[in-house]
Amino acid sequence: VFDVVMATTALNSLTLPHSSAPRRIAHRPKGRPRQLLSRVVNNAAKAESVRGDEKGKLLVLGGTGFIGSKICERALSSGYDVVSISRRGDPPGDPHRYPSDIMQRVDWRKGDCTREDTIAAVLQEGGFVGCIHAVGMLLASDINALASGSGSKPTPGATYDDVTRITAFNAANAAADLCVAKNENDAVPFVFVSAAEARWDFKAPVAWLEEYLVAKRAVEARLGEMTEAGAIRGSCLRPSLVYSPDKPAAMPAVGAFYVGNAIGLPFVDRPVTVDTLASAAVRCVEDGRSSGALDYHDMERLSAE
Repeated sequence: VFDVVMATTALNSLTLPHSSAPRRIAHRPKGRPRQLLSRVVNNAAKAESVRGDEKGKLLVLGGTGFIGSKICERALSSGYDVVSISRRGDPPGDPHRYPSDIMQRVDWRKGDCTREDTIAAVLQEGGFVGCIHAVGMLLASDINALASGSGSKPTPGATYDDVTRITAFNAANAAADLCVAKNENDAVPFVFVSAAEARWDFKAPVAWLEEYLVAKRAVEARLGEMTEAGAIRGSCLRPSLVYSPDKPAAMPAVGAFYVGNAIGLPFVDRPVTVDTLASAAVRCVEDGRSSGALDYHDMERLSAE
C-alpha cells in the first residue's frame, strides 16, 4: 500500500502547507494593483480566438501544467475565453497533444501568484465569471520534474504552503471581489484541484506527503468557509492518480490503483484520466450547484454531463 500511496501522489500535480492563514474571508485590493504580469502569447490569443462573450472569461491558475493545460483546452472547447497565469507563462511545449493550435487561443500570462496583487491585476480587467486553481507541486525539489506530468521544476526555496495555500487564498479572495457569476442566483464559482488523500484522518507515512496534504486541507477549509458565507461557490476536486493514456510510463501505477480500488483496499481511490478531471472542473463552473469535496465518482458523473 505504501508503494501505491507514493505512486498516487507522484502523478497528481497538487500541493500543501502548514502555516496559519489569515482569517479574513475576502479582501478587495485598494488602489490599482502593480502590474506584475507579462503577456506572453496574447497576439495569437486576441487575433484568433473566437470570443466566448456568451459565457465570459475563466481564469486558470497553473495552465501550463499537466492538469491545468487540459483544463484550458476543455474550457476553450466549452466556449469560454481563457486566461492563464503561471510561473512559466509559455504554453505547453507538446504540440501533438493540442491539435489545431487550440492552446494558442489561451491568453497566457507570466506571474507570481504568491503575490496578492498578481491575480487581482488580471481579474480587474473585467469579464471573468470564475476561477480554477490547478497550481501544484508534488515534490519540493528538481525531482518533481520526474513526478510531474508536465516535467515542472519548482522555484528554488518554494514550499507547499507557498505553492498551494497562499496562491489559492489569494485567488479565492480576488475572485470573490472581482469575478461576476454568470447566473445571478449563483455565487462566483471557484474550483480547486485537491487530492483524494486529503480525506485521510491519519498522519501520512512520510513528512513531505503530510505537508502536502496539510496545505490541501487548509485550502479546502477556507473555501468551505467562503462558500458558507456566500462569497464564492467552492468545489474541491479530489483525484488520486491522474493519468493520460498517451503516457505509458504511468500505466503500472494506474493498474495497481484500479486493482486496489476494485478489491476494496482502504484509502485507494480509482484513478481518473486528465480529460475526466478537466471536464469535471469546467462543469463545476457552469452547473450552478457543485460544491464541497468531490471524489472520483463525482468527477466521472460531472464529466459525463
